[in-house]
Amino acid sequence: MVLRNALFVLLFPILMLLSGLAVLAVGPMADLPVPMVVLAGAAPYALCLFAGLTGAWFKCPRVVLMAALVLGAHWVVQTFVAGTNIYAREPGLTVVYAAVAVLFPLNALLFAIKTDRGLLSQGMIGRVLLLVLQSAALIVVWDGGDLARQAVDDLTHVRIFDKDFDAWTLLPQPALILFLLASLGLLARAAYSGGALDGGLFGAVAASGLALHSAGDGALSAALFALAGVALLVCVAQESYRLAFLDELTGLPGRRALMHDLNAQSGAYAVAMLDVDHFKKFNDTYGHDVGDQVLKMVAGQMLRVSGGGRAYRYGGEEFTVLFARRDARHAVAHLEKLRAAIENASFKLRAEDRPDVKPTGVKPRQLAKRKAAHQDTVSVTISIGVSQRQDGEEPDEALKAADQALYRAKDGGRNRVAV
Repeated sequence: MVLRNALFVLLFPILMLLSGLAVLAVGPMADLPVPMVVLAGAAPYALCLFAGLTGAWFKCPRVVLMAALVLGAHWVVQTFVAGTNIYAREPGLTVVYAAVAVLFPLNALLFAIKTDRGLLSQGMIGRVLLLVLQSAALIVVWDGGDLARQAVDDLTHVRIFDKDFDAWTLLPQPALILFLLASLGLLARAAYSGGALDGGLFGAVAASGLALHSAGDGALSAALFALAGVALLVCVAQESYRLAFLDELTGLPGRRALMHDLNAQSGAYAVAMLDVDHFKKFNDTYGHDVGDQVLKMVAGQMLRVSGGGRAYRYGGEEFTVLFARRDARHAVAHLEKLRAAIENASFKLRAEDRPDVKPTGVKPRQLAKRKAAHQDTVSVTISIGVSQRQDGEEPDEALKAADQALYRAKDGGRNRVAV
């Protein structure tokens, strides 16, 4: 399930990164017609503004902040770098651009690692103030004369490695290193968390790094910043889909997704309702935390259901499996395999009197015996009812028929499949 979620959230950001590399491979865009250059320069503003508003609507402060960061970096490139001689040590290039290139990945990491706590939370306000202070500091340096500018120039262009390390890019060496570290860190975080927003933030940072690398060509840089804006928009769409259609506890599609898929069926199908046997008694005995673990275990087994079935969490301890374009007889064989797999699955519970700290001076064999003595092995069973959609039958009626079959399975002794 974790691997599937990681692929889901990283597929589009990686496509954006590959698209950015493809844009770089095309080469300079300086020869584009003037209307195309103007359109390319305006695209990041529109996309980032839309991404920021969408992120605010769906209460995703990290997306709002990242959109503002991308928009600001694009403005700096268009104002201070695009159309200038990148080989000349002009103040706008060596001070403003270099400072933004170094500060961008640092701010991006700060925005990404913080959890979303609301648009008016203290964390959000603090990060906005930090951006304002950085902008004010750049204005002070710009007005401070040659001495202040030279100090920033020296600081942002310090060399950690040999000059050949960054000879191929406009990015200062510290900025190049920070972008590499930030992109790898965000990629690892997105793969580990499986969060759509983390994936989008990775895509936005990686595309922005390529954009700042290409700052000498305004249209090319703008196209890459536009990809960063698209990555943010897509991650908000993915996150809104997750909230609307996926169950947060198990990761399975929820009831809304089930009804959507049922309404999309035009022919015959089989649908099954599953219920964890004696779940209330299990919750009362072991607690709700363990009950949640049971539901996750059942969901994990249901993801492996064979025969073309798709699993959903209907609500509480109830689950559903849809076999599109299949009949009930086909579904029963695969549901029997699922029932047996869940019956044979078990996990160990940590007893309340088990010590939290590993005892010292105890041999591994003795420690294993003590550990086993402080654990309970538990397992659960499920009852399943399955029905086949009749001609002209509505989805609600098919579900009701499966629910009635579920009650017959429970009345028949539980841990069985009834049609």
